[in-house]
Amino acid sequence: RLVPEPMRVRRIVVSPSSDGTAGEEFLRETLARGHEGVVVKALDTPYSAGRRGAGWLKVKPVHTLDLVVLAAEWGHGRRTGRLSNLHLGARREDGSFAMLGKTFKGLTDAMLEWQTERLGELAVRDDGFTVTVRPELVVEIAYDGLQRSSRYPAGVTLRFARVVRYREDKAAEEADTVGTVLAAHGRDAEQRERG
Repeated sequence: RLVPEPMRVRRIVVSPSSDGTAGEEFLRETLARGHEGVVVKALDTPYSAGRRGAGWLKVKPVHTLDLVVLAAEWGHGRRTGRLSNLHLGARREDGSFAMLGKTFKGLTDAMLEWQTERLGELAVRDDGFTVTVRPELVVEIAYDGLQRSSRYPAGVTLRFARVVRYREDKAAEEADTVGTVLAAHGRDAEQRERG
């Protein structure tokens, strides 16, 4: 067997409650044990290896950070001619920025058009593939967790990062710091160790 006996759970049925608190409590307990989340399914929905049907739902917490756009890559396919893949950074104590990863997820067509124009105004270099910009634009990023990474200077990267919105109300100096990100990583690691 691939999964050790203590880690194997066949099925847990959470009793329905009129206000939904039983399910929320089960999720809280699961997260406290260091798990990423839960899968909720209709009892009459069959299991198919490698597939999650419409009767299955993955439930896990969503975290957000306000990060600074450091650069963007020119898009491909339907995004050709638009700046798409964002290079994201957190603020260091000295005021510089440490790159944490990239994402193009969550961007609508309207956002792509707007950011292509705005990032063009902030551009300091364009090598034909990547446009490096002045670090002035703050973007709210949702992500599912952090993982260690030797690829990025802070030693971590965002899992499943996606754009929520641009934060024109925030200056780059107000963006989240590397310390904030590492503290979140510490909490994630601590929860996994407890589990």
